[in-house]
Amino acid sequence: MGAPTVEDYTALRQVAERYVDAVNRFDPEAWGSTWAPDGQWITSTTRTGREEVVADWTRIMASIPNVYMHVYSGVIDDVTGDTATGRWYMGEFLNREAGRTMNSLCYFDTYTRIDGQWYIQTRRLEALYRGPADLSGDWGKLSM
Repeated sequence: MGAPTVEDYTALRQVAERYVDAVNRFDPEAWGSTWAPDGQWITSTTRTGREEVVADWTRIMASIPNVYMHVYSGVIDDVTGDTATGRWYMGEFLNREAGRTMNSLCYFDTYTRIDGQWYIQTRRLEALYRGPADLSGDWGKLSM
């Protein structure tokens, strides 16, 4: 296992920030550009390949009138050659027909570097909290 260089950490954080920026702008092209061509998005279902990942994200985002997502913090655990692992804590505030909700999330990621650019290879979602924005819902713990 290798510790990330400052350059690798900065580049990987930039991937997380571009991902969040694309969510906030409802921009499927920019969001898709954070994924490896054969990337895998794991939530309650698994989607494989940038095309399938972006198509499902676009479908989901069409049902959300307003969202604000942000990065709380992140850790890059390992960088070995052109692969890396890490996790990011993110929050979402959603305005839906059923009301306002908040999600506190952890994304467990693997990354691949292609032609000098880092991409999400796999992203597995675990929710710490999903519920009313007043935080009165149930909280979870990470499976780490």
